[in-house]
Amino acid sequence: MTGWLYILSSAVCSVIIAHLLKTAEFKKLNTVRVLTVNYITAAAIAFLTPTYDADFDFKFADASGALILAVIVGLIFIINFFIFSKSVDKNGIGISVAAMRVSLIIPVFLSIFWYLEKVSAVQWVGVFTVFIALYLLLPNKRKMLKEPLSAAWLLVLLFIGTGLGDASLKVFEEDFMSVITKEQFMGTVFISSFVVGSSIILFQKKWQFSKAEIILGIAVGIPNLYSAIFLINALELLSGAIVYSMVNILAVLGATLVGILRWGDILTKVQWAGVLVTLISILLLL
Repeated sequence: MTGWLYILSSAVCSVIIAHLLKTAEFKKLNTVRVLTVNYITAAAIAFLTPTYDADFDFKFADASGALILAVIVGLIFIINFFIFSKSVDKNGIGISVAAMRVSLIIPVFLSIFWYLEKVSAVQWVGVFTVFIALYLLLPNKRKMLKEPLSAAWLLVLLFIGTGLGDASLKVFEEDFMSVITKEQFMGTVFISSFVVGSSIILFQKKWQFSKAEIILGIAVGIPNLYSAIFLINALELLSGAIVYSMVNILAVLGATLVGILRWGDILTKVQWAGVLVTLISILLLL
């Protein structure tokens, strides 16, 4: 039961992040500055969080592989964000978010085929039902086929970047948790993202942070950290195929509901069918 609570908590954090970023867009704030504040906030909280493990003895030599992975993941996170920004401009928000969500196939297959996690026949059906649900929830499905090759490549890069970022948390949970805490790992990830983001802002000479950008950045940073922490905790207790499928589908369902209730989004009949299939996939994965 604890694993499912971690899954729900991770999904809730993801929905909160989406809502806050939508708020930043609505208020015409500079998203890059908001995310830069978010990264340093998440890193600070991660490094200041006690591990509560008296037997844990950090040794740099043993943790070097984990730290290298964290730096790489940090670069993936920030680069993937800029790809996302370009894709939103070229392909639209719905198609871009869909590419990110469908990328769950990468960490799911990593869990099943590399780490040899067992999945029951019913759960296999649930995993594939998730993809059907995500497809039904997509707006403007035909738009992707009509876009120029350059725009389509942005979706491919977004798919790969998001999938690799999510899969890295599984690699950390399986191979490096014995040498570095998840707080230290995620702290290093966010510090790396912060350094890259700060460098870009410095290059662009856009250091004029508004009070609203700082406050919203801090607000995003907290759930941004714990969405990953809760995900890693869930991976310790449940199959990666189930964890990634459930977190993604719950995040999409939650974001859809928030969009309707808070932002006045209107769903098509096909998207409502996607919501129904979402609920079915959740029952199959339980």
